[in-house]
Amino acid sequence: MQDKDGGWWMLDAFDRRLPVDAGVIADAASTTAHRYRIVDRSDIYDGFRLRNATDLLRYAGHNVPLGDRVRLLSALDENGPLSFADCLRVLRETQPVAGLASLILQGLVEVELDEALIGPETMVRRIRA
Repeated sequence: MQDKDGGWWMLDAFDRRLPVDAGVIADAASTTAHRYRIVDRSDIYDGFRLRNATDLLRYAGHNVPLGDRVRLLSALDENGPLSFADCLRVLRETQPVAGLASLILQGLVEVELDEALIGPETMVRRIRA
């Protein structure tokens, strides 16, 4: 990955045990001007991000009709951030949760994934291109 300062990293997020000596990998990374870091299991499995991402990805192939997309984006423009529950009321042509999840995955709207599980009170914000 590339960090915000432009540095390149090689991250190892293994599930059970590192398949190769970390020192060997770190040396190989440094020969290509990369830094190496082992990502702790708790960074991946603790918290809400992975669970929320899994919940959203279920709707990755869902199509949102133009009418619903325009209605939701207009409502967010007019009112600012809305709760997840309020956004569901705007969607009429598609299954509301599937439509909103799809718009999140498409990068048109965003929700906070790290604070709690996505629920009725989760705030939805429009992403400006």
